[in-house]
Amino acid sequence: MPQINPEQIQRFMTGQVRCWNHHDKAGLLALYREMAPAELNIEYVGRAQQADGWLVIEEMFDKHNHQFRLEVVNTIINGNEAAVHHRNCIVGSSQVIESIETYQFGPGTLHVRYFLQPPQDASVNLEQFRGFAAAATPETP
Repeated sequence: MPQINPEQIQRFMTGQVRCWNHHDKAGLLALYREMAPAELNIEYVGRAQQADGWLVIEEMFDKHNHQFRLEVVNTIINGNEAAVHHRNCIVGSSQVIESIETYQFGPGTLHVRYFLQPPQDASVNLEQFRGFAAAATPETP
């Protein structure tokens, strides 16, 4: 299988933000299918239990697309990997969930890791979001 080039990765990275912000679920899923026809893994770092990547991306869109607008702070592409800093702006508020995300592209595969930072004074119930619900908690002595 041919190597993934930086232009393909850049097209995916900008395309997913465009589709999200334009409420285009079909376009978003098409981008993911194009890059990950063999396997999609999406991991919320620190979460005790993970779920199938396709379930995660569909659930994320269905449950939360109307609640967030994405702002891209920075995108860095090196080889077959990308790292991004997104601001997940909660519609109707000044609240933002910061995310650092890593994307590793392989032949027909994509592995995504989300590092989420909740707002300091959250005015929304964060447990509704997969990335915060059932997160692993440190053991107390």
